[in-house]
Amino acid sequence: MPEFESVRTTAEAIGRITCIKTGEEIGLLYQWDNGETQAALYNGSRPKTQNCSDHPAEPDIGAKCS
Repeated sequence: MPEFESVRTTAEAIGRITCIKTGEEIGLLYQWDNGETQAALYNGSRPKTQNCSDHPAEPDIGAKCS
């Protein structure tokens, strides 16, 4: 069984993601206990996640919105 170098167990919300056109909150930015960050964008009732560990964590991230 392979061992993972960076196991994620808990995450903390560190910022809100807002639409740069409307100012509406469209998701949250999380930081995992291993330092990686992950964006969780709202999509109806289910969040859509995107791993952003290769990008610096910023509390205010703009994203395309409808």
